[in-house]
Amino acid sequence: MPTTDRMAPEQETALALASSSRARPRHIGRVDAPTVLLHWLVSLLALASFATGFRIAGDAPEVGWPSAIASVMPQGDVINWHVIAAWCLVASIAGYVVFLFRARVQRRVAFDATRRRMLASKTWHLRSRAINVLIYWLGFGLISAATLTGTLLFSDTAPISASTLSWLHRGIAISLTGFVLLHVAGHLASGGWRALLPIVLPRFIRGRAFAFALLGVVAVAGLVFAVEALTVRTLVMPRVAAPPMLDGDPTDPTWDAAEAITIQTRGGANLPDGEAPVTVRAVQHGGDAYFLFQWPDTTRSLKHVPIQKTAAGWRLLQDGFDRNDEDVFYEDKFGVMLTDRSRFAALRAIHLGPKPLDGKPGGSGGRGLHYTTDGSVLDIWHWMAVRSNPMGQLEDSYFGAAKLESDNPMDRYYAGIGADPAMRDGAISNWRPLLQGPAARSTDGGVIPRFLPNDPEDMVRLQEADLDPETSDNGVWWLTMNNAVPYAPEMETSYPEGTIVPSVVLRQTLEGDRTDVAAVGAWKDGYWNLEVRRALDTGSQYDVPISDGVYLWVSVFDHTQTRHSWHIRPVRLRIR
Repeated sequence: MPTTDRMAPEQETALALASSSRARPRHIGRVDAPTVLLHWLVSLLALASFATGFRIAGDAPEVGWPSAIASVMPQGDVINWHVIAAWCLVASIAGYVVFLFRARVQRRVAFDATRRRMLASKTWHLRSRAINVLIYWLGFGLISAATLTGTLLFSDTAPISASTLSWLHRGIAISLTGFVLLHVAGHLASGGWRALLPIVLPRFIRGRAFAFALLGVVAVAGLVFAVEALTVRTLVMPRVAAPPMLDGDPTDPTWDAAEAITIQTRGGANLPDGEAPVTVRAVQHGGDAYFLFQWPDTTRSLKHVPIQKTAAGWRLLQDGFDRNDEDVFYEDKFGVMLTDRSRFAALRAIHLGPKPLDGKPGGSGGRGLHYTTDGSVLDIWHWMAVRSNPMGQLEDSYFGAAKLESDNPMDRYYAGIGADPAMRDGAISNWRPLLQGPAARSTDGGVIPRFLPNDPEDMVRLQEADLDPETSDNGVWWLTMNNAVPYAPEMETSYPEGTIVPSVVLRQTLEGDRTDVAAVGAWKDGYWNLEVRRALDTGSQYDVPISDGVYLWVSVFDHTQTRHSWHIRPVRLRIR
């Protein structure tokens, strides 16, 4: 809270030092209206940053007790609003600094020689006023630290790990709540309840200085926005004479003509410190675009919730799959998002919270939903090591407007996530639940395989596989229609307890928009190398034409169902 202007500083100090009275002042000081308005603006923006920030923090499984705070925080596109609130907070503080100097009242927060003498005074009232100035500077320091750590997290180019930065940023936010309590307590100690009244009883003076402060707010906000726009990195896509072969081999000489950009993604499950650097190259040939994505992964994960026979019957090996949050028995995956709309499109399509959409179900994992609110369509490429890679493609899908809820109790609600149209799914689940109705969403009631391998050697190989999720997988962890036979109850006696069966069955290549993107990934020496081809313009309403100015994001799924790594700022494509 601001200090009042009751008398000249020299008079106040001399009077206080000469007086032995410990009584608090009994009159109410009044502060200029610009200070009051800027104070409340900063306070409200700080509150918005706090509320949205804790909702974001609550999405991470390792957060601990702050997740309890997140449970009562706002829901929806809070990441987008967190960034906006932070920008406006920085601009508002800059405006307050402009006001202090323009109105020539910067001494309010100056810890000069006079204030240092006041701090040593035997008069409590005087000493408490000096302490209050120190409290101001504690707040300035915390806000500066929050701004620095938040900026580094936003930039995705921090010199230290994002997990460490997130921990610091969260700790600073919690410390700011303590600062608020200390700030109020300091005023109560120095002047009693009357010291709190100036913040609601302003004097309408210093309007010209306030106008300059508002100009400062606008100027700094514009500067931050301009710097952010100008520092978006560009991925050049040159034209090449011969296209690369899609085989997952990054040594193809075609890639030598492509510049490489490394995107630091963070926040992913099972990754070292939650981070995975993704190197991206792109070229064009004819009417097609080609991409090479490379990222480190110590293990090739192909065990997609395998089916195992137990003493109680067939079960899925899973630790969260039934709630759409499997982080143990799952395949490696990779995601790409494209849009020609806005570099903030990724933020606006993320809606956090157990039920962020009024009148619609929440996500099955309680973490949030993906959908757009402006009618736009974001092009999503979803590569899966088991369900799409063997067919030489990835699943072409999109984020769009939120859809209606399905009448089928087995269906999860995915809001705006949709797959491009296709004649039929190329990969199907190799199991049916024993339970019916809404309870069928849970796999705890057991399952029944749809198909079993028809080759005894396949069965032998699967039984020798290592089920440790931290072990790199070899061989084939899926069935195809030509190497499977339909399950029948009379087969039970042929399969002993412990028998492992893949949970994925692949059919012939599907047709339709969903097959627009060809992709082949290969794991070698601790790296996934994924080569992708798609027409520059497919003509589909669900696809974004690849052209100058298109924004690109990537994400890594390290044997996790939904907890992928991510980054805030995109890469902008430039066709050359």
